[in-house]
Amino acid sequence: MSLPGSGLQRPSTLKAVPAMPAPDANSARAQVAPGGEFGAQAVVPAHLAPPPTSSLGLAGYSGQGPGVWLSSCHGGAGTSTLAALIPRSMSAGRYWPTPPFPGQASVLLVARSHASGLCAIQAAARQWAAGVLPNVRLLGLVVIADAPGKRPKPLSDLVQLISGGVPRLWQLPWVEALRLGVPPEQVRLPSAYSQLVKDLERIVSSERHN
Repeated sequence: MSLPGSGLQRPSTLKAVPAMPAPDANSARAQVAPGGEFGAQAVVPAHLAPPPTSSLGLAGYSGQGPGVWLSSCHGGAGTSTLAALIPRSMSAGRYWPTPPFPGQASVLLVARSHASGLCAIQAAARQWAAGVLPNVRLLGLVVIADAPGKRPKPLSDLVQLISGGVPRLWQLPWVEALRLGVPPEQVRLPSAYSQLVKDLERIVSSERHN
């Protein structure tokens, strides 16, 4: 079995959550950082996660995970695209990746800049801030433009409000080529994308040495 939307394989000895699809895990498994066996474990649906709840469930794992997990606050957030751009990263789908104590997972929340996306990311940030996810190290938020052109002021104001409660905020502009399905590595992306990659490399490297 696999964790929905993430490509992470769940051992067959664990009881599967009903009605969950099972995507191929081989490509995702190959992206896991070397240095230890990776094993996905049972998931907790979003509505059973510790309150305050959000759209994210919990996905347990053991062993060596990636340097950065990308958690989608809603469907179509863009974590698969970002995972193709950010070295040593992996999409966790709509889950908080939760290793056993004393391990910690470095997580980046991702959402689109439309109203429903921002409300979803606000709920996820509130859940993290409540302290109910002690083995999650939130690196920050990535808000990806949901449309070309200038963002309406009410949405920009909401982004700024949300950013006050999390460690960092990255805002990525609209890229028409990605919408058309051009592979990310073939697109000349705006500088905000390369800056995100550089920032994450610096942050993860710094945390690794502390």
